[in-house]
Amino acid sequence: MEVHHHPHVEKKNFKEYFLEFLMIFLAVTMGFFAEQMRESVADHNREKEFMKSMLEDLKTDTAKINSFSMQANVALTQMDSLIHLMQSRDRAKYGRTMYYFGRTITTKLRRFELNERTYEEMKNSGSLRLIRDGALSDSVSKYYASQTHFKEQSEIQIQEMIAYIHSAVKVFDGAVFQNMLQKSPYRVNPPQGNPQLITNDAAIINEFVGLLHYYSAEVLINLSYAVQEKDVTIRLIKMIQKKYNLQ
Repeated sequence: MEVHHHPHVEKKNFKEYFLEFLMIFLAVTMGFFAEQMRESVADHNREKEFMKSMLEDLKTDTAKINSFSMQANVALTQMDSLIHLMQSRDRAKYGRTMYYFGRTITTKLRRFELNERTYEEMKNSGSLRLIRDGALSDSVSKYYASQTHFKEQSEIQIQEMIAYIHSAVKVFDGAVFQNMLQKSPYRVNPPQGNPQLITNDAAIINEFVGLLHYYSAEVLINLSYAVQEKDVTIRLIKMIQKKYNLQ
């Protein structure tokens, strides 16, 4: 009769079990920290890429502000001159200039809006959290929060311009305006000769001057905001360049 002997299994003591547990624990912990480090490096790279993109947006903003400021100053000069000529007793001598200024004023200014492309992408994807520097994060949030104000002011400027246009057609001959247009390339040329206003009614002239005043006042307000915003934009550009070593 065969006798089967069970193999002898040596029991592990507490120390061996503890060492196995410790090795598994360390392996899991190291893996966790490695994953956290990998995510941290990835987040940092994404943060820098977003900031590079935002930096380009801000540089575009400065160019837009410079362009708007130049256009606004030209428009304001023309508005001041047109108001003066309209109120002049011998305005009939300056029909050519009044027609030219009266028509080109509305071509000088575009809607004043800054670039929110990168900020909107970060906000919509939840990536604003990647900006780890508290001061920079606050500055970015405040900068783009102010854009709502600029959009509102831009809308008011458009409304004032529309009101001005409605008044201008009561004063200027539309056929003369049409002849001033050059189609290719698009341009508004000074009129031929010395065309006259279609009315000398004091009330209509006064209405025109009043609406032109409100339009110019809104342009002046927006110009003031643009100049202030340029300083803020430049400071934010410098903060980003310094923080991320970008140019």
